[in-house]
Amino acid sequence: MTATGIGFLLILAGGNLLSRLIKLNLGDDVFNSLNETFPQEERLLTNEYSINLTARYNLKGRIRKSWINIINPFRGLLVIGSPGAGKSWFVIQHVIKQHIEKGFAMFVYDFKYDDLSKIVYNWLQQNKHNYSVKPSFYVINFDNLSVSHRCNPLDPNTMNDITDATESARTILLGLNRNG
Repeated sequence: MTATGIGFLLILAGGNLLSRLIKLNLGDDVFNSLNETFPQEERLLTNEYSINLTARYNLKGRIRKSWINIINPFRGLLVIGSPGAGKSWFVIQHVIKQHIEKGFAMFVYDFKYDDLSKIVYNWLQQNKHNYSVKPSFYVINFDNLSVSHRCNPLDPNTMNDITDATESARTILLGLNRNG
């Protein structure tokens, strides 16, 4: 290919890029002047399983209200942040409260006992009327047995057949002796 052919191809490529740039309306950029945000969902979308978190964002110099709508939490919800970032306060607490309001049964692992446990207990007391069967609240705390409810994983009334008994015994034995 000659130098003239390469020059012609470069002019064509440059013209193509220039025409694209002219066609784009560069003044109506969706990002603000600091290039930090874009229009977000401002509608509240709810269903029987949804989790809805309020939010605010800055768009074109105005603080606007929005919603973070988690329509199907069964597909998975991952909350990541450094310690003390507010994961429990801004997300987990609202998930717990909204699901108790909707009459869900919950198993809550409270890593910093009794932060979440107090929230669950108090919110459950306020929303008992949302349950068709009166809900119960139990705490199992291996670090402080004085605040723990007792349970018997080998209770014969909870085992329907020999398979249940075998699996329960196997799980307990493996927990006691990992090499066995």
